[in-house]
Amino acid sequence: MMGYLLDGGWMMLPLLLCSIGLLAVVIDRGRAFRAAAIDHETLRRDVRRAVGAREMDRAIALCEASTGPVAATILAGLQRLKRLKERNKSPEEIEITVSKTMEDYAPKAMHGLEKRLNVLVLIASLSPLLGMTGTVTGMIRSFGVMAASAGLDPGAVAGGISEALITTAAGLLIAAPGVVAYNIFVRKVEEYTMAIEGAISDLVEVVSES
Repeated sequence: MMGYLLDGGWMMLPLLLCSIGLLAVVIDRGRAFRAAAIDHETLRRDVRRAVGAREMDRAIALCEASTGPVAATILAGLQRLKRLKERNKSPEEIEITVSKTMEDYAPKAMHGLEKRLNVLVLIASLSPLLGMTGTVTGMIRSFGVMAASAGLDPGAVAGGISEALITTAAGLLIAAPGVVAYNIFVRKVEEYTMAIEGAISDLVEVVSES
């Protein structure tokens, strides 16, 4: 491995930094999504039953005992619902206000999962460009050696060609996992977003029925 780093030339340094950054972000986001992983369907069902039975404190306690953006968004809606009921607001006003509260809070709740995903895009886009830059500099070096040796000497140009191929391969090897990781995390974000939308509909529906 060290031999490839040395043979790849100076462009391997930024590529190495990209690979370290990619690994750090993937580990960080993996931990964040793992911490937020709960059974959303069960939580939504239990909250719906508690609210339908007018057990608001139990519904709030269920959300407080859970983690992740779905539980946090439901909790924001329940807290607003409880205050509105204490003020004897009309059912129509309660539905509109609770729905808006949850919709406004959802982006804040999702921010904890979405942050740093743009770094994956940056690394996946930048790494091949850095690899291509290394390819160009390696070929320039090869042609320079060829010109200086006044002929085609395979041994003389081998170093430049090796540098060109290594940086290209390194850039692609960094970009590919970055693209895969980004798409996996984006898919998970979409799943949480859909769960939040379902939770908003659940709470508004049970409020209208109560």
